[in-house]
Amino acid sequence: MFSWRHFPPLVPSQQEIDVVIPIVAKDLHILPLCLEGVRQQVSHHIKDIYIVAPAEQDIVKFCETNNLHFVDETSVLGFSPKELNIVITNPDGTTRNRSGWLFQQLIKLSGKVGTCQHYLCIDADHVLIRPHVFLTDDNKTVFYMSYEEHKPYYENIHKLMPGLQLDTLSYVDHKMLFDKEQLKRLHNALSQQTGDSWIDAIINNYDRTNFAGFSEFELYGNFIQNKERRPWLQKRLSYNHIADYSTLQKKWSGSRWSLTFPEYMKQNHKSAGL
Repeated sequence: MFSWRHFPPLVPSQQEIDVVIPIVAKDLHILPLCLEGVRQQVSHHIKDIYIVAPAEQDIVKFCETNNLHFVDETSVLGFSPKELNIVITNPDGTTRNRSGWLFQQLIKLSGKVGTCQHYLCIDADHVLIRPHVFLTDDNKTVFYMSYEEHKPYYENIHKLMPGLQLDTLSYVDHKMLFDKEQLKRLHNALSQQTGDSWIDAIINNYDRTNFAGFSEFELYGNFIQNKERRPWLQKRLSYNHIADYSTLQKKWSGSRWSLTFPEYMKQNHKSAGL
């Protein structure tokens, strides 16, 4: 396992960044911890924080109360998640709609939210507990990498961009800094390869038999050349471990950089009567 002690410190860029967090209403419970981590542990000046979500009263009110910019999710790409109609057929014949899941990934890759060239996307259930640099003073994007090896992600990339060389570690780490100029390059590369718009290229090449057949983080991370790699060092926790931010940081920051409270562990928490 990697240790943060083995890596020299990174010098953060002085450029301003935005933060973009796509959510749905169920994320409001854990989102305050995510925001606390962003505000305390991102080693850059944050210009604005944008919440991209359905135009629901609870979400809009949360944004107003917490000094966040609300963005109606249908305004970003010009369509809603329902219009994607990404329905996955399971081996037993049952189906599951993954439109919202893919829609949030397209939002992250769009480059259409915020005013800064660089913006940090972070999952609402992910909590930073140690300082994170995402852009160095010599303009390298910093990626925090994991050991996840989900073969369908790589198969999808080979379909979209056959010549792209893939890294040995995974870029799936719940957070990523995007550069709008690099995203333009990626969009053009996808269009040139497939003959479709970048959005249609992703939608049309999605394997409808696979529950998780596309990763925006894997695609973008492997596409970027000028970068620094750092270990993930995160801890996945169930919802019965939720506490205030200072308690979580004190308990886990000696061995981890971040914590994640996955939705499926929330469901397990409920089913156990906790």
